[in-house]
Amino acid sequence: MKNANVALLVILVLLLGAALQLMHYYPLMPERMATHFGTSMQADGWSARQSFFTTYALVEVGVVIILLVPVFLTKRLPTSMINMPNRDYWFAPERREDTWVQMSVYALWMAALTLGFLIVVAEATFRANLARVAAPTLGHSFFWGLGIYVAAVLLGTVRFYTRFAKIPRAPDTPPVPE
Repeated sequence: MKNANVALLVILVLLLGAALQLMHYYPLMPERMATHFGTSMQADGWSARQSFFTTYALVEVGVVIILLVPVFLTKRLPTSMINMPNRDYWFAPERREDTWVQMSVYALWMAALTLGFLIVVAEATFRANLARVAAPTLGHSFFWGLGIYVAAVLLGTVRFYTRFAKIPRAPDTPPVPE
């Protein structure tokens, strides 16, 4: 559970960071903010500062809730409702608790990663609005954040799948011929 505690701490720190980000940028933003950017990375959607900040705060908290509630619900779900490789093996009574902990840690880190990405997107949006130009554009930090987020999600998914895709062979069992 140590990894779960670290992930929860990271989530709390990121939520605090998002709150500080909101408090820092709110007085600096114009009343009408660029809030959507098209494929050219130029602003093509606008909203009132108050509605953007309210929406951003709700999204940050909402994402954490949406990603964490299933973690705690899976412990009570019947095995048939859990979609993962070799679920009958991994959720056998003798392995159920350990499997649940490993799945929980994975989900917590995915929540932290998503929260971090949302903070990067908001930062890019704030910086674009600070430029005070007629057509603000997102900077390169958005693409870096997106690339890192996608790579980390892919890596985490592959790692999760490979962890549970194979059933370990008992030490006294002969190898299966190929």
